[in-house]
Amino acid sequence: MRASCPVSIPAPSISASITNRSAMPVLSLRNARLSQTRLLLICAMLFALLGLAAPQAAQAQDASSTTAVVRIPGETRIEKLGDLNFGDILPGTDGGTITINPAGNVSTTGTVQSLGGDPAAAEFLITRQILADFPSYDGPQAGDTIELTHISLPGETMRLRDFSTDFDRPGFFGLPAYFFRTSFDFRVAGTLDVAADQEPGSYLGFFTVIIDYN
Repeated sequence: MRASCPVSIPAPSISASITNRSAMPVLSLRNARLSQTRLLLICAMLFALLGLAAPQAAQAQDASSTTAVVRIPGETRIEKLGDLNFGDILPGTDGGTITINPAGNVSTTGTVQSLGGDPAAAEFLITRQILADFPSYDGPQAGDTIELTHISLPGETMRLRDFSTDFDRPGFFGLPAYFFRTSFDFRVAGTLDVAADQEPGSYLGFFTVIIDYN
């Protein structure tokens, strides 16, 4: 599944857009959409039970019986429910960062201000079979970075980094939260670097989330 990261000042997608407000640039970071999803499924499993007949008389023949059991799993999939949206941002005189965590909480550093605009983490939903599908997350990690590029000025960029996710949050009895559920939602968030002289306009980038089923 592919997710874009538009920052628009103002603009959608992970895109960022910068406009002037009271002679100050406003950075509107909207939507980080997820890129691609890989589902690795076991299509069928075969179990064979072998039984040997006990030897009888000398003329008796050897005999064996076999039982085959096959499981065909149903559809398992992932879908994107929402994009990573940093909302509206004011870089200020020194710039800084804006961070969204998986719960959707926003924090800033430096002179960066969040001006609203519905900031939110990217959200996804997977469906699975209980006791049959055991998903693992292989999306962007804390040490990964992606670059957002100005849609009309390719030389102007912003950096998205320090990704976080709540995919591995615990559930009942300390087991993974997805363990007893046929559908499971999770979120991906991160930190965006904002320069004081960030060029006004819309910025766009992409990241990929992969879910493996074991």
